[in-house]
Amino acid sequence: MALKIQNIYGVTCIKGDVVASQKKEIENYFRVLLTLEDSVIINLCAVKQGFKQLSTWLDTIIDELPESKSLHYFSYPGPAVQKLYEQLNDPVNFYQAAA
Repeated sequence: MALKIQNIYGVTCIKGDVVASQKKEIENYFRVLLTLEDSVIINLCAVKQGFKQLSTWLDTIIDELPESKSLHYFSYPGPAVQKLYEQLNDPVNFYQAAA
């Protein structure tokens, strides 16, 4: 599936497969976007292949950003996080009574 990048209500959504040959284009896209905006949020939930590669590229950009700029990305939580979330929201969890 071809890579598709679009802005939906201020969140940059990436959909499709990420391949190594797209590295320069993706990096340039976000570097230019960060010259126009102080904060960028990226949704990676629809990335089918190449998620680890893409997150490494984005981490590199984040490491090079000045303090006045921010770039954050998110995806689906891993299985361990999902299990913890289910445990926290379990109705028999007595910690909820304190909240």
